[in-house]
Amino acid sequence: MSLVLRPLSHFLRFVPDRVHTQLITRLGGHLMQGQAITSRLDYMEGKRLQLTINDTKNCWKFIIQNNRLVDDTKSNVVADVHIQGDLKTFLSLATGTEDPDSLFFSRHLSLEGNTEDGLYIKNLIDAMDFDTTVYLTSILGQTLAVRIGPLVERLELSKKLHSLGERILFKH
Repeated sequence: MSLVLRPLSHFLRFVPDRVHTQLITRLGGHLMQGQAITSRLDYMEGKRLQLTINDTKNCWKFIIQNNRLVDDTKSNVVADVHIQGDLKTFLSLATGTEDPDSLFFSRHLSLEGNTEDGLYIKNLIDAMDFDTTVYLTSILGQTLAVRIGPLVERLELSKKLHSLGERILFKH
């Protein structure tokens, strides 16, 4: 594991999974406000999703309710979809440095469970495009979003996230 990923790896190993799950559900719920992709989660209502990071031995369980990921840690029900991979692969997915198709087809990410639901989730990830203007409008209101939006767009945050991901993941 690269030196750059080591601190994150330690954090993931030593902080309980229930804390990570809460962070993901809260941050994810906040960031997805107003995003068009949330309406496509209707199809997955009530479905369970499990994410496992093999090299850090993390396991996060969610259920999709009301177009959101909800903590499902306490449930003993088997997930409808289980996605597994190593930390570097999940970070590649999250930062957009590699597309989901190549990660799944190269078997860096494995998909188990209901194949139809798994493909639906893979396609959702592939189609995910964060709309900054919609997000800002949902949290700040129309007036502030119209004024702040162009400034945020000029920062090119998605490009910077992608670039950061490449530097972290592909630094030797």
